[in-house]
Amino acid sequence: MKSSLVLLVALVPTLAACHGDPKVVVRASMEEGATAGIEDLPVRLLPYDRDAILDSLRAKSRVPEPQVPADLVQQMQSLPGLEQQARARGDTAVTRFQAFRRVVLARADSMRAARKAWADKTYARFDEKAVAALANSGEPEQADTTDASGTATFRAKEGRRWVYARYTLPYSELYWNVPVEVTGDSTVVRLTRANAKEKPAL
Repeated sequence: MKSSLVLLVALVPTLAACHGDPKVVVRASMEEGATAGIEDLPVRLLPYDRDAILDSLRAKSRVPEPQVPADLVQQMQSLPGLEQQARARGDTAVTRFQAFRRVVLARADSMRAARKAWADKTYARFDEKAVAALANSGEPEQADTTDASGTATFRAKEGRRWVYARYTLPYSELYWNVPVEVTGDSTVVRLTRANAKEKPAL
């Protein structure tokens, strides 16, 4: 699924928002209370629920989404631990692990291609729907990137917004589409592994 149309038509810098509007401070880290934040994470503040659009398009699809086999998910999830164990045991174990990883990643590539083909067709009208939702909201879509502390700051009028971001790990992806009610002078939104949807990198 592509979002280039939404970006070209509607995306505006955070500075375009009125300086008198409340702040929305997004703080991204792997764990709650971690001293190190996730740096250089692209974050968007949306005036619409992108998941609701995706769900509506998915519901209209006549072809079911290709499901990732449970054993492939387990194998993908096991790779970080197996790699660590292999490195601790030495060269022979590392060689065996690398052979196993190649098999797993080949299966993952095949599944990824099937899911991408399905998503490209199913979500083909996402940009159109998102632009319409943006127009109906009467509010801008904003984008920023987290700084060295893992912080991104926006200004927005009071009301419902969604904080959207994705973070790729070696074998999985963290996905956030966090609803937030903007009120008062400042609203803090925390993005951590705990409140993300974590999916295998497929």
